Amino acid sequence: SFSSFPCHEAEVEEEKKRQDKQRRDKERKKKRRAREQEKEKLQNATEEFEAQFKLTWSGKIAREWFALEFAPDEVKDDRDIVLGAINQNGLAFQWCSEDLKEDQNLILLACANSFGEALQWADTTLYEDKDFMLKAAMAHIQSLKFLDEELREDGDFIKTCIEKANWNALAYADKELLKNERLILEACRIRGLCLRYAAKDLHEDRYICLSAVRQDWRAMQYVAKSLLTDREICAEASKQSWHAFACLPASMRADRQFAHDAVAESWAALQYVSAELKADRELAKAALQQSWQALELMDPKFKSDKEFAMMAVGETPDALKHIDPKLLDDKELLKLAVKQDWRAFQMATPRLRDDDELLKIALEQDPNAFKFASERLKQEMAYIQPVMSNEWVAVQHSVMPLFPGYVDDGLSHPYWLSISAGPPARKAVRRRPHKGSEFLAKDGTTAAPPPGAPAPAPQTTTVVTTVTTTTTTVVQ
Repeated sequence: SFSSFPCHEAEVEEEKKRQDKQRRDKERKKKRRAREQEKEKLQNATEEFEAQFKLTWSGKIAREWFALEFAPDEVKDDRDIVLGAINQNGLAFQWCSEDLKEDQNLILLACANSFGEALQWADTTLYEDKDFMLKAAMAHIQSLKFLDEELREDGDFIKTCIEKANWNALAYADKELLKNERLILEACRIRGLCLRYAAKDLHEDRYICLSAVRQDWRAMQYVAKSLLTDREICAEASKQSWHAFACLPASMRADRQFAHDAVAESWAALQYVSAELKADRELAKAALQQSWQALELMDPKFKSDKEFAMMAVGETPDALKHIDPKLLDDKELLKLAVKQDWRAFQMATPRLRDDDELLKIALEQDPNAFKFASERLKQEMAYIQPVMSNEWVAVQHSVMPLFPGYVDDGLSHPYWLSISAGPPARKAVRRRPHKGSEFLAKDGTTAAPPPGAPAPAPQTTTVVTTVTTTTTTVVQ
């Protein structure tokens, strides 16, 4: 019986090994399953995250209208998506489904957003429909380029388009229709610029041209040259705007009545009048009353006229730059300018820069006007002290020395510059000498003090002696 023990122990060992192997296998399977679950969870989270940023066809088309070309059929058949694309650009209409291409509202919207080009992808039978083509013309007038030939020859339809849509509808009418005097006359009464598309012969018809210009003066550019000298037509144009005066021939612009009416409306019309009328005093005065800039357009002789100069300067001192330089020596004129702006003082002649009254008027506005004064006034303490009290930097323009009897006292014009330019470097500081200090002459010798200066105090020299004691400590 004891001989069976070794066999029993071997079986026990084998059983333990088998159980250990099963346990390890289970743990490995459990870990593998956990890893797979974690991987699947991470993949799902990644897909959800990417789905948030992944654009749908609706989003793509909302961003770029031409994405509709590459969209699937069910997207092209979605009216809301197609409507969003057409709102961006009417050319997107070409990629919508066939069913949506029959929607007239979409067609009209596409025409409005594509300069009428979208109409080429619509059903051609619509080109013959009067009501629809009128709506298309109201959406955009260039839609009429697809107009049927029969409608191009229909004068009533073209007239309706001019009334309700745009006068350029006449450009799409049949050429024979453009020779119809009755139609062109009615069109010009609606909008004068319709004269542009009339047959060449009708541009010489006085009644038609008069009707066109009466409605809109800009039709003057299409009137035949032979009618440009017609006084009634010119009067109708000039009545509406002074710009029409510029379109008149030279012979009509030399007419004083036309020139006066144009200048009365705007001074700028003075540039278009004849040289003879530019020298007309009344006309030039009417322009100058509106703006001082008319001074540049009128005859040069008025620039030396004091009355005109006073009128211009009364509006702005800038007019001083455009008048005759001889008038800059007129005190009354400069006084008027300086009262408005102290900077006008610099335009004065040297004689007027030496005028106390003008300088006082300028200094009341800004102390910096002191720099434009004459050398004599810059030496007056009566002006220097008020200038320093208002703005100390302005004293740099003074040329007054501190002690007139001593030119080289170091406190003349360079001194004023040194204190007005801001804090200089330490070595460059030039201090005011204290009372009783000595003044050096040019040769370096001691100069006499100024009159009234106190006697210099006796100099005392103090000698300070420093004694240094060295102590040695010995450590044992």
